[in-house]
Amino acid sequence: MSVAVVGAGPSGLGAAVELAATTSVTVVDRIPVAGGSAGWDDRVIRALADRARALAVDLRLGATALRWEPGRLLVAAPDAIAWRPATHLFVAGGRRPATAAELGLAGDRPAGVLPATVAGHLLEAGVPLWRRPLLLGDGPWAAEVAHLAGGLGADVLRLEPGWCARSVVGGDRVEGVVAVRGAARRMIACDAVVLAADPRPIRNVEGAILPDAAGVTYVEPDGVEGVEARAAAGAAIARAWLDAQARRSA
Repeated sequence: MSVAVVGAGPSGLGAAVELAATTSVTVVDRIPVAGGSAGWDDRVIRALADRARALAVDLRLGATALRWEPGRLLVAAPDAIAWRPATHLFVAGGRRPATAAELGLAGDRPAGVLPATVAGHLLEAGVPLWRRPLLLGDGPWAAEVAHLAGGLGADVLRLEPGWCARSVVGGDRVEGVVAVRGAARRMIACDAVVLAADPRPIRNVEGAILPDAAGVTYVEPDGVEGVEARAAAGAAIARAWLDAQARRSA
């Protein structure tokens, strides 16, 4: 039996190490190093990656999982695009902030509406991108984005309790957001909208998107923060699957 894991972040590596004790495991991630959003140099990530290599996990880093069909996974790498055999697929693609559409944010679509994950990467470069960004939500990325933007001199705005963003206003760039609370409406002047609410799982492998996809287990620990805790949650999901397989074959 062989299995594939898509995602080499904390939960994906945690699952892979747990699985590798009893089966052949391939890990696929589009980033050329393990770690995902935790970063390649995190001590937990480095220990997990070393453990995975010691267990002969095939780390296909810098490759992209394109399509799943029960029994095989289509993987695109710099040297080739090929089907790889796998009896089961574990999807550990990480999380993303909810999109504007998912939040019901209508109106114009000017430049300056972006997810907190992208905003964080841009701000880490040290460039003061906005003077008055509106931060929507309190997801796991919100505090870091607020800290980075504030450190570069931005006046970071947040909605007051009870208010909900309904539409974006702007031409080429964001000029403001219309917010509502009951029958009340107000215009909040801002030059960017950073989406930082409601973490959603990243599912971008064709054939493994819907919850009932055949031969797929989703490694998506909900409400778990921290690299070590997410790795442990990934391992627990893999262990539960292994236990179910053992009961089925008993």
